[in-house]
Amino acid sequence: MGSLKDQIRKAQDIKHEDDVEIPEWVPGARFRVTGLPSGDWEAYQNSLTKMTRRDSANGVELSVKSRKAEIVAKALYDMEDLQLVFPDLREGIAILSKRSAGIVNGLFELVRHLSDDDKDFTQKVQAAEGDFGDGQS
Repeated sequence: MGSLKDQIRKAQDIKHEDDVEIPEWVPGARFRVTGLPSGDWEAYQNSLTKMTRRDSANGVELSVKSRKAEIVAKALYDMEDLQLVFPDLREGIAILSKRSAGIVNGLFELVRHLSDDDKDFTQKVQAAEGDFGDGQS
């Protein structure tokens, strides 16, 4: 057994869901959808708080850029070889940005769920406690 740091480094804690079908895109194909590591998810969350403000004679315009296509591109794998469907992230974003908003949003919500971002703090603590079982003191 290594140090705690080494054990954390080796932990396989990123959740995934296999055999996801998207028949509207590729009938019969199966995908793996993964949660994102903390750094990627935090970068996404931070991007939501950045707003562009433009003053004009008619008022103020605020805009928030959606990055759902980017999140999906980072989390979508081919089940046959477990390689990213979009290894070129920019190309993946360009392609997914032109696909059905409903499908991309559904995949985004799955990534969000697998990244444990759809749970509040209490739910996360309860899940962690359940993972440790009764042997903790």
